[in-house]
Amino acid sequence: MTRLLPLALILVLLAIFRLIGSMFPETLPNFQPLAALFFCGAIMAKDWRGWAVPLAAWLVTYPAPALFEGNAAYLSPGVIAVTALAFTATFFIGKSLSGKHAAVLLAGSVAAALAFHVITNGAAWIGSPLYPKSPLGLWQSLWAGPLGSTIPSWVFLRNMTAANLLFTAIFLSARFALPRLSPQTQPAAAR
Repeated sequence: MTRLLPLALILVLLAIFRLIGSMFPETLPNFQPLAALFFCGAIMAKDWRGWAVPLAAWLVTYPAPALFEGNAAYLSPGVIAVTALAFTATFFIGKSLSGKHAAVLLAGSVAAALAFHVITNGAAWIGSPLYPKSPLGLWQSLWAGPLGSTIPSWVFLRNMTAANLLFTAIFLSARFALPRLSPQTQPAAAR
């Protein structure tokens, strides 16, 4: 039961941040722990749960932006496939850094945010008629966003990077604190 408590807490926090972000997309766009959950799942879990838990959390919370923002494009198969690809890249960046020091893992969380941004915005550049198919159009997709957009693309990157750093630090802190709190690691006299 003690082992499930941190997982349950993480999933509840994920759902709360996902719903808050969906209800207030202009305030903190893309500030959520989901990418960090994929990144840290690869680092912390040695088996299938490192992938399955973040995937389940994503699938359960994924419809929230479409419901709250009224944007059915989130539910299109292309958007879902590109997002899944970006989360897969995030997961494998985490997997490649498993066992590294905390500073390397935090830097990796920044790299994962950047990879996610490049994959999703690169796909938007390729698939959306809002962007010219030129290097300038790619730069617009990665940095400024479509013409007339109220929030530039770099804000999404900044918020995802900040969220990845914050939530990766929280996950790492919990990882290092939990062995000390576990009843199995306490001396028999202390139990």
